[in-house]
Amino acid sequence: MFFLVAPLLVFLSACAGSPSASSTRLLAATQQSITLTLWHAQTGIAATTLLALVNDVQATYPTLTIRVEQKSSESELLREGLARIAMNTPPDLVLADLRTLAELARGNALINLEPWLNDPRNGLAEDERHDFFPGTLDAGRISNQLVAMPFSPQAVVLYYNADALNAAQVEVPRTWDEFAHIARVTTRNTAHGWVMFPSAPIFAGFLYSRGGGVLNETQTQAQFNTDAGMKTLEMITALTNSGAAYLVDSKERARNDFAQGRAVLLFGTTADLLPLTDQIARGANFQWGIANLPQHDAVHPVTTMLGTHLAILRTTHPREEASWLLVRWLTLPAQSARWSQETLSVPLRLSAQTMLANNLPPSLQRLRNDLKGLPSLRPLPTVKGAGMIDTALVEMWTSVVQGTDPATALKNTTIRVNRILGQIP
Repeated sequence: MFFLVAPLLVFLSACAGSPSASSTRLLAATQQSITLTLWHAQTGIAATTLLALVNDVQATYPTLTIRVEQKSSESELLREGLARIAMNTPPDLVLADLRTLAELARGNALINLEPWLNDPRNGLAEDERHDFFPGTLDAGRISNQLVAMPFSPQAVVLYYNADALNAAQVEVPRTWDEFAHIARVTTRNTAHGWVMFPSAPIFAGFLYSRGGGVLNETQTQAQFNTDAGMKTLEMITALTNSGAAYLVDSKERARNDFAQGRAVLLFGTTADLLPLTDQIARGANFQWGIANLPQHDAVHPVTTMLGTHLAILRTTHPREEASWLLVRWLTLPAQSARWSQETLSVPLRLSAQTMLANNLPPSLQRLRNDLKGLPSLRPLPTVKGAGMIDTALVEMWTSVVQGTDPATALKNTTIRVNRILGQIP
């Protein structure tokens, strides 16, 4: 499916509400007419909102026509993208998750955005860089090059039953010791403290929040066989054995148990915010909230980043320059605010929250009020075989719930992941 955006009228002189007028002034890139193609795999309101944003570029750039093509999935986007690259007819831009973009980057198909980021006319000024949600700009670095700009971030968070915490006379956990204590003291009658659905992004968040990681900085070796990994598995084992935590087989089951009041604590992502709102209203209808993951260093919280990024493919200089201007326009605060307003996602730009202040949807109001101290976002590994690493982490989590000794599980999974990475024959 594709849509055409008509040629445009005038260039953007400034963006109201942004950190500074000078840092958001985008200059016309070219006097010649250029047609760009943007691929994405968004659905529903996200796809509709993306098309509306692209249509609005007609008030910004007089020489651009933008063709938007919607793919059925990230897999189709990647498959067709690789085929078109091989035929030397790639799209100009792709909106996708980082792992899809990493596959394209491994084929040298994406341009390095650093020169454009530092461009004196249309790059990012220092104050504007600080306006991005912490960690999102750095997340687009793959193989030591910045190849992706953040667009729609998601984060791993903790959902909690505030009524149950009040009844147990405990506060929202800020540390992992507090979390384990709360899981135990809120386990009463038919309710358990923590419902677990094993997930690689959530487990990565556990590691990040304890100062650890899944892989080393070069993504060549497993890094979770450390104190962060051991303490995480020991906590899972102890809470399972005490009856304070239990395992379910699907994310939907975990959300439903939380919404019905059968569990007090639930780890998920900010994408769970809207379905949880609906489920709780139809379920036990209790007071609830969102918090950062418990942290080793609560002053500098860290969590897992998910969501989509924008990347520019190698074509010609004029098309790459025009593509960068489109990326810059789509990531301006006004566009970030509109995207969040329509899709109920985390605002990419911090100043977008100010723009939304007077008309904030209830779900985003809850997110803004409850999330004390913005966490830094850290992406999942993007190496080839990352999906197999995800599976290994999930199976490690499941195995300790089923009785495997944490040290044994950690050792075996480390060997397995290093084999995936080619470190072990």
